[in-house]
Amino acid sequence: MKTTSISTFSLINATRETRVNLQVKLAATQKESTTGRHADVGVTLGYLTQRTVSLRQDLERLDTFKDTNTVAASRLSMSQAQLDGLADAAQGFLTTLMAARSASSSAGTAVTDAKAKLTSFTAALNTTVNGAHLFAGVNTDVKPITDYFGTPTSAGRQAVEDAFTTEFGMPQSTAGVENITGAQMDAFLDGAFANLFGTADWTTTWSSASDQNITSRITTNERIETSANANDKAFRGLAQAYTMIADLGIQNLSPDAYQSVINKAIDVVGQSISDLTALRAALGTSQERIKDADSRIDIQMTLITEHIGTLEGVDPYEAQVRVNELLKQVETAYALTARMTNLSLLKYI
Repeated sequence: MKTTSISTFSLINATRETRVNLQVKLAATQKESTTGRHADVGVTLGYLTQRTVSLRQDLERLDTFKDTNTVAASRLSMSQAQLDGLADAAQGFLTTLMAARSASSSAGTAVTDAKAKLTSFTAALNTTVNGAHLFAGVNTDVKPITDYFGTPTSAGRQAVEDAFTTEFGMPQSTAGVENITGAQMDAFLDGAFANLFGTADWTTTWSSASDQNITSRITTNERIETSANANDKAFRGLAQAYTMIADLGIQNLSPDAYQSVINKAIDVVGQSISDLTALRAALGTSQERIKDADSRIDIQMTLITEHIGTLEGVDPYEAQVRVNELLKQVETAYALTARMTNLSLLKYI
């Protein structure tokens, strides 16, 4: 005669299996009530799992765009701040030049201002953010502009001295410069001196920046430039104007040659301010495109998140109700097991 099917051992094992199943369900339901999504998305969704995985990949990709756009926007904002400062300085220098044109006695003031402006101009173009140079183009690890007044003599300053000596047969500090005529000075400023700030000579003696600006992919199908470089004509023009006033010895020139230098500097600064405005506008356009891209990305992310929630989400209140029910069932199972454990035939013999 078999008693296995009605033994207390068999009954206890049966309740143990029930308890294990209830505990597994309880753990899964508690997870759902906490996270708001299915405990096992793959098991619940089946073939639809591929769709939710794809949507999450799209969400991560869009989030990456948001991160890179933040970096690009920060770089553009920093660049705009420096350009604003350069534009203000150029406008102030233009005022100084106007005063110097009206009175040659202001020549010393103009020279001092030009030297200060050239030094601050160099510092602005050598600005770094987190170790990367803002105006170096893609060569972000290279200092874009050499210090004109540095020691030893910079290549840019040496080139100016050599060009002046070649043109007039004497250096700028020689007393004989007072014999240079206005026409001769005009020819020099429009010829040999201007060539020093052309693209070829500039990248040889002044700049180590790359002509290629940084480009950023702001959306899947949209890539824009998000930097400026020190080789832009606006910067070359400012350097040209500051240098001709700071280092051509204008205090010792004849009145005609002096006026030629001042007038040329005024023209160059005016054009440079216009070029700076165009450059700032171009960077501003990039800033607006990033803002528009971020707005579109936010909308896409919201829609994708809602779709993922539809597929993976559970009602947390419903999940909590099921948790409470399962807790009661587990407690009941433990109580039954405890009572069965106390059953013994000896009590009835």
